[in-house]
Amino acid sequence: MVQSILFFVLGFLTAGFVVLLIAPSVWRRAVSVTRQRVEAKLPMTLDEIRADKDSLRAEHAMALRKVEVQLKSAQEKLLTQAVELSRSREAQKAHVTDHADKDRTVGELEAARGSLREDIAKRDEQIKALAAQLVEAESMLEKRAQEIEEIGRLYDEASLSSSNRQIELVSRESEIGKLSDDMSALRSQRKDTDKRVVELEADNKAVREALLAETKRAVELDKRLQQMVSSLSDRDDKLERREAELGRLRETELARVREQLKGPQAAPETAAVNGTAQAMERERLEGRLTTLTRENKRLKGELSKAGRTKSSPSEDSQLREQMHELAAEVVALTARLEGADSPIAKALAASGEARTPVDAPAVISLADRVRALQKPVPAE
Repeated sequence: MVQSILFFVLGFLTAGFVVLLIAPSVWRRAVSVTRQRVEAKLPMTLDEIRADKDSLRAEHAMALRKVEVQLKSAQEKLLTQAVELSRSREAQKAHVTDHADKDRTVGELEAARGSLREDIAKRDEQIKALAAQLVEAESMLEKRAQEIEEIGRLYDEASLSSSNRQIELVSRESEIGKLSDDMSALRSQRKDTDKRVVELEADNKAVREALLAETKRAVELDKRLQQMVSSLSDRDDKLERREAELGRLRETELARVREQLKGPQAAPETAAVNGTAQAMERERLEGRLTTLTRENKRLKGELSKAGRTKSSPSEDSQLREQMHELAAEVVALTARLEGADSPIAKALAASGEARTPVDAPAVISLADRVRALQKPVPAE
């Protein structure tokens, strides 16, 4: 304990001795620094004192000028305030006059306050309802916030896809460049095509002129066809009359054949053979006549169809030739059925005697066709 006290005292004395050694130098330094500060603040020469006085005079002059300016502005403010005071007095008078009106207005407002209180009560109820709606709206806002987050996610995806689209756009632009080159080539081809079109238009004009001539020719052919159709209708009437006559002759011949078949059976053998041959010949001729009648009806149908539709001249001439041949064959068969006493044979003989070698008609007549069919003798 004593030892620690001695060490403490020894340390204190040592510190005091060190302080005594250092204190003079520290004091001198403090004195020099203080002197420098004082000398810096106070003027030491006559010029510095004069300059200091001049600066003070200038500062006082500036302060005085500022005070004068402030005084002038204060006077102006005073005048302005006086004007405003007069105006306020006039306004006060006007307010006094308006006070009575306001009192009346206050009475009216107090009367309206009761109705406003009722409106306020109603509005309070509406506010409560709106508060409930506000709660619902907040819940909807939360849902909308979630939807907005979802939309943000979709937007990110869309931005990613847009970047991909931009890449595709760059590739498409390169393709567009290629297409522009192709377009220039196609323009050159189009110029060549335009030249060809001009040439084709010239050719088309010539073709139109030829078509106009062909149209006129077709009109003329239509007129001729109508004339031929009228002549065919006349011939159709003649054929119908011939068919009626053939039917009548066939019935007469059949009746005559039946009467011959009903005759006596004790005739000579040669007469029986001739009768049998004649009967067979008549049956064959009747079958042939029936076939020719059907063919005649078919040709008449074709003729009427040809009259309704426009056919070529070669088809019309072929159809007329078939009808003439059929009519000649029907007349020849009828003459063979009627025998030697047939009026058809007499008419053919008379027309043959009346003909002369000079006639030589360009169109073969019905009588000539019948004679041509009667020349060959059929072998039975």
